[in-house]
Amino acid sequence: MRQGIKHLRQKYMDLSFRRKLFLMFFLICALPIAVFQIVSMQISIRHLNTQIDTLMTENLHQTAERASLILDAYTAVIYQIYTDDTIEKDLSAYHDAGTMEQTALFFSMNEKIKQFAEIKSGIRCISLICRTGESITYDKQTGSVLDNIWRDYEDLREIEPYRLTHGRQGVTLIPTRLIQDNEDKTPLFFLGKDIYSSNHMDHGAVATVVMGISSNVLDEICQNGTEDNSSVSFIVDDSATLISFPDEYYLGSTIKDAKDACSLVQKGRIMDKEKQNLACSSYYDKETGFTFYNVYDYDAMMRPIMKVQWWYRLLLLLDLILVVLLVILVSSSFAGFLRKIIDGIHQVESGNFDVQIVIDRHDEFGQIGEHFNTMTKEVKTLMQEVVDISEKKNQAQIRALESQINPHFLYNTLDAINWMALDKEEDEISRMIGNLGFILRYTMNQSNAMVTVTEVERWLQSYVALYQLRYRHSFSFQISVEPEVAFVRIYKLLLQPVIENAILHGIKEVEGGMIRVDIGKTDGADKIYIIVEDNGCGMDEEKVERYNDRNRKPGPDEHIGLANVFERIELYYGEEGSWHITSVKGIGTTVEILLPYVTEEGISYDKSDREYEDRSH
Repeated sequence: MRQGIKHLRQKYMDLSFRRKLFLMFFLICALPIAVFQIVSMQISIRHLNTQIDTLMTENLHQTAERASLILDAYTAVIYQIYTDDTIEKDLSAYHDAGTMEQTALFFSMNEKIKQFAEIKSGIRCISLICRTGESITYDKQTGSVLDNIWRDYEDLREIEPYRLTHGRQGVTLIPTRLIQDNEDKTPLFFLGKDIYSSNHMDHGAVATVVMGISSNVLDEICQNGTEDNSSVSFIVDDSATLISFPDEYYLGSTIKDAKDACSLVQKGRIMDKEKQNLACSSYYDKETGFTFYNVYDYDAMMRPIMKVQWWYRLLLLLDLILVVLLVILVSSSFAGFLRKIIDGIHQVESGNFDVQIVIDRHDEFGQIGEHFNTMTKEVKTLMQEVVDISEKKNQAQIRALESQINPHFLYNTLDAINWMALDKEEDEISRMIGNLGFILRYTMNQSNAMVTVTEVERWLQSYVALYQLRYRHSFSFQISVEPEVAFVRIYKLLLQPVIENAILHGIKEVEGGMIRVDIGKTDGADKIYIIVEDNGCGMDEEKVERYNDRNRKPGPDEHIGLANVFERIELYYGEEGSWHITSVKGIGTTVEILLPYVTEEGISYDKSDREYEDRSH
């Protein structure tokens, strides 16, 4: 596996720039776009399927609610008949009445149920079936007392709606049945309820009311017949029997699931012949026990998004062709210029540093060419400078050897002078010699080493003490160090030019001069601050701006003093070190320095330094 990856990597490295560009374009652009297009299409289709199914289910839920409302309206008619006092009294008297009285009661009840039949459209007939077999039926279609939908039955207690209703509590819903109507069969569904005498509830039902309703009511609930003929809705009862369907021929068929529903629609050719890719949604209504189905043409639903996908593929293809052409054009341009640079590099390798590339462009490749030309010039200049520096370095080493003084000879001589001053009780001279010896030893021992703030504090006190003696204590000096930074380490002699500048150019000529140094830890950051303040004569604003400009390079005569301090901060600490000068003429100057919080272990001066300092004091 590892060998295979290594081999492929080597193959890639050996390819030309143009081929690498084509490969990168394919892997970074073409392949991800193609994968994204496929994945996004699948996600879009899946999301759209979910949305369609949700929409269809919601539509079926609304259809079920409409069906429930409409059935409630027809149920209300049944309750009106059931609670009508006239019908109840007539039915109670009908069985024991004489012939003439029965006839009068018959026509009275027929007229009454006729009025109820006119309340709602869709009612085909209403029948009052007595427990003794007599019946009164009003058929809205025939309008006849004798000719009605039950003409083939002598005793209406034999009809199925009566048998399913009689003896049950409440209103009974009988799903759609095909009823023989002369030579035709009429699809009707029924509502039925037993009627009881309010005075003799214990005698049982005096009659049963059966209302036949046209199945067109259910078809209207389903709202079939869209303009594009792309969907059809129908209803199945709790026994999985089809009770509403655009084609009455299939009423009574059994529908168990969505597959049966799609097969029935396809078999009945309810939609166009070419629309064979069908999908189905269903919703079961607990209140009625009906299952509502909606079969729709899946391709018709997906046609808009498929058109968008087709246009997207076309635009993608055109975009890829355009990008390929651009890659060819750009790679040709780049490859030609790269060959120029490679030829120039070969000439430099052969020792020709005078080679210059002809640049005819200003993009990144043109900048590479400019940098190449600049580099060859600088390399040639640097090679000459190396030769010159090497000669100067040799001369400087010789001069340094000639002028070298043995530090121990100087320390021993200062020690002898110090003892002579002590013998003659010249304490002030002794302190000056002691401080000078400590300063020299501190300065000459590893001048670029890092020391603790405590050692810096001790050295500054000795250093300033010499100046105070020199200027007869004409100024005061204070230094304050926070305990948490006592062992933080900074570079030796970093503050000496700042203090010296404050003395020589700040307070030397000022009466009551003062220098204060504060060293502590900043809040919320791993840095220490060093603040050097004086009440001297101040600095010019132009000089302050020049020192505060971090990007400004010091001149040839500015490698001592403050410029040296700031140059060392930049060299040692980079961006982690910073400084800022604030000065007002006639009031004083403040130098603020921020350095990293460094606590590495180590020492900066040896034991002899402490002994010399202790003895001098």
